Amino acid sequence: MSEFEQPEDATVAQPVEFGELGAGQEAGGRQNLDLLLDVSIPVTVEVGRTQMTLDEVLNLGPGSIVGLDKKAEEPVDLRVNGKLVARGEVVMVDDSYGLRVTQIVDQMGRIESLRG
Repeated sequence: MSEFEQPEDATVAQPVEFGELGAGQEAGGRQNLDLLLDVSIPVTVEVGRTQMTLDEVLNLGPGSIVGLDKKAEEPVDLRVNGKLVARGEVVMVDDSYGLRVTQIVDQMGRIESLRG
């Protein structure tokens, strides 16, 4: 059989027509978001950041103190997938830490930041 001959049991491919980009995007986008609203995602509360050399990291041990870039009275950041979603203050909830949200990034800003 030459390379241009089809075997008798070959599958026939059919062309697909796609709708216009942007047509119904608002409603469809909301429906797609609704499908994801029950998905659990990891959330991080970030107290602060710093830069350290590899040597400094390797020399860390019990009792080491690492200074961070935020003051004690500043709000901490609540991040989803590394993106800022809200800010708040650290509180105690029973025997665990918690976060009292004091500031929320606007909803469209949150959605846009989570897109990547």
